[in-house]
Amino acid sequence: MAPSATDDGIPASKLPPPREYPPAKIFPMREARFDKPMAIQHDGREKALARPQGTSAIVIDNGSNAVRAGWSFEDKPRMSIPPIMSKYRDRKAGKTYSFAGNDCYADANSRSHVRNAFEQGTGIVTNWDAMEHVLDYIFLKLGMNGAEGNIDMPIVMTEAVANFSYVRKTMNETLFECYGAPSVAYGIDSLFSYRHNKGSTGLVVSSSHTSTHVIPVYNQKAMLAQATRLNSGGWHSAEYLLKLLRLKYPAFVGKLSPSQAERMVRDHCYLSADYDNELSGYLDWTGLEDRDVVIQYPYTEEVIIEKTEEELAKIAERKKESGRRLQQQAAKMRLEKLMRKEEELEYYKKLQSHVFLTGGNTLFKNFDQRLRDGLAALLPAGSPLRTRRAADPLLDAWRGAAEWSGGDAWKAAAVTKAEYEEKGHEYLKEHDLGNSCPPV
Repeated sequence: MAPSATDDGIPASKLPPPREYPPAKIFPMREARFDKPMAIQHDGREKALARPQGTSAIVIDNGSNAVRAGWSFEDKPRMSIPPIMSKYRDRKAGKTYSFAGNDCYADANSRSHVRNAFEQGTGIVTNWDAMEHVLDYIFLKLGMNGAEGNIDMPIVMTEAVANFSYVRKTMNETLFECYGAPSVAYGIDSLFSYRHNKGSTGLVVSSSHTSTHVIPVYNQKAMLAQATRLNSGGWHSAEYLLKLLRLKYPAFVGKLSPSQAERMVRDHCYLSADYDNELSGYLDWTGLEDRDVVIQYPYTEEVIIEKTEEELAKIAERKKESGRRLQQQAAKMRLEKLMRKEEELEYYKKLQSHVFLTGGNTLFKNFDQRLRDGLAALLPAGSPLRTRRAADPLLDAWRGAAEWSGGDAWKAAAVTKAEYEEKGHEYLKEHDLGNSCPPV
């Protein structure tokens, strides 16, 4: 009889025991939301009026991710709100509603009409209607809602590095003509933070929401002509994560929003100390349950609308055109990078030994270590290198501006309303912590 193959199976006693894995950690989806209305605070203005004249000011850290405002004689700002506004008309009630800050997330109608005061991905104010709503909200909550309607307190405000004169001109018009402020002084947030942390000479690395600036400071004097701007910030990280998620989950596109991506970056992302080594063993079983992040979204069934062949052809053509534009932009950016020349930085030998880190983006895990490793690879062997992070990267800029507004330097740098009316909208007084006035 011909032989035949049989499979009697492996006895159950010899089978390896089944491996048990801990259940995945499921995180809820977090996004910006409305908690409760903010009450009007009159006590701050009363304290300011009780102090000697010229020793109190309203300090506003005008950031593209959060606007922090408060009084110069206090340790921390009274409020921190996003620079957004929302306006919509309720046809049933026949009324138009306006919201600012976190109040924009109060309901679905206001959420769908949110507008940002800053241009996307930059620190430049472009939507002045939204900016005026944000300022209205700040002054109202600080108790500056008297019968006259004027802001009778000096204002200290931060602005972007190398801010456009047109933006400053429009801000001056808003503060002086709309609010009647007696004087206004501008400064750079990272330099305020450096001064608050008792810095004198060093390299200020300010990594914020929309960009990263490297500003050399020598003997408390910022050398803005040699400052460098990098298109890397918290907004770019969130945008990159959002693109990756949309690529991985194409059917999930409608549910992913930029605010959700920002929360994911803050809660779950970090900088790797050794990227190549960590990536090689990232999928190892050991510790995988800690690296695996599962985020639970509320389930809603989507209705898929089929498109005609003509519509699909138009969409494909638009995608091709968008790809060509992106390729042109990428080629232009590469050309700009290649055209940059290395400058002689002899006096940076002292700066490189005092690198100061500030801005919310520096709170990433391993940020300072990655920066040290990158700088050490660029510098000659044995070069001195030391990094120091701000005591509070988020609030030290506001605290530095508040401290600066209590000294004589602030009074000399502030532009009064009389000087504004006499010398024009773009008049700017230069000082150590602010932008320089470009030649006309």
